[in-house]
Amino acid sequence: MRKDAPGYSLVETAAVAAVVAITCGLALPSLQEALRRQRLATAMHLVTAQLAQARSTAITRRIPVTLCPSRGDGRCAGGTDWSGDWLLFLDPARTGQPASEANVLRNIRQPFHPDVRVVSSTGRHRVRYQPDGRNSGTNLTLRVCVGGQLRGEVVVNNAGRTRSQRLERPQPCPES
Repeated sequence: MRKDAPGYSLVETAAVAAVVAITCGLALPSLQEALRRQRLATAMHLVTAQLAQARSTAITRRIPVTLCPSRGDGRCAGGTDWSGDWLLFLDPARTGQPASEANVLRNIRQPFHPDVRVVSSTGRHRVRYQPDGRNSGTNLTLRVCVGGQLRGEVVVNNAGRTRSQRLERPQPCPES
């Protein structure tokens, strides 16, 4: 090898590595926050889209349609935690459970990232839309938590309309 060959010294390489490490350290928190915002947007969009599909199906088919958190076996779970599987089904007898597999319209498996939790109002374990598009029962609020913090809500009113909002300041996530 020649002595005058171009290259980098160990000191130059260490300096570049230090600058890259510091830059990555400064950028990481803002990237994590951007990732949380994206997960929130995705979760809220998925929730509102499934609610819209349930309402539209009820109106189109002129039959009650139910959306609920699922146990993963084709049955509704009955709890307030909507973070796992979901079930969308025709509910003509208004039983709150699918009468047969033929009534199941969608069985949605693990719709969210593990960092996302969705919790419904106390006492509301499902959303049932009537043939005219109304939501049977009281208003339902689905709270969307990302990273253990409540960051958004999706509300279904008695008329069946859905609205969503992001919270200005994150709060502690409610227990399911």
